[in-house]
Amino acid sequence: MNTTQDPRLVATQNHALNAALEILQEKGVLAVTHAHISKATGISRSTLYRHWPEIQQLRNDAFKKAASSAKVSPLTNGPLRADLTRIFNVLISALNETPWGQIAPHVIAAAATDNEAKVVINEFMQQRVDYVESIFKAAEARGEITTEQPIRHLVEMAISMPYFRKFIIGLPLDQEWLETHMDLICRLATGTENNVIQSN
Repeated sequence: MNTTQDPRLVATQNHALNAALEILQEKGVLAVTHAHISKATGISRSTLYRHWPEIQQLRNDAFKKAASSAKVSPLTNGPLRADLTRIFNVLISALNETPWGQIAPHVIAAAATDNEAKVVINEFMQQRVDYVESIFKAAEARGEITTEQPIRHLVEMAISMPYFRKFIIGLPLDQEWLETHMDLICRLATGTENNVIQSN
């Protein structure tokens, strides 16, 4: 059975999703409506309704389009700080410079009430969690950190802080902050933070 989609249909859908992304970035999630996309693209509302009967379906497809797979695989040959810094430079660039960074707050907010948006953000974040976890596990295998360290907690802390800093408290993600963040995470991972605290 031939399941190849009509290229004209694919082009129309992509045109609509690209317009939805632009509207999301410029005006926010509530501005993404059938009417606004029709006006921006020239695609009739009836065509848009046929593809996406509910506007939330269209918004979630736009979220998925922005939440593309990471193009950089993690390096795990050490040392820990170098491997983490490399992958977090990619994350910070994505948050600062790509459409995903601009619409991520909308996806996070939508996920509070919409299960499909929750799936989008969870799938997006899971790949990043797996990447960072593989870096910590490789460091553990090399003996750089001990098996007593709570790797999953370190992963969650490492990844959540850039999102918290940018989207919750509205502070910049710059190289100076990244250096401090990497220092803290690595000190926690290697146990040197406890030594600093005990010596004070």
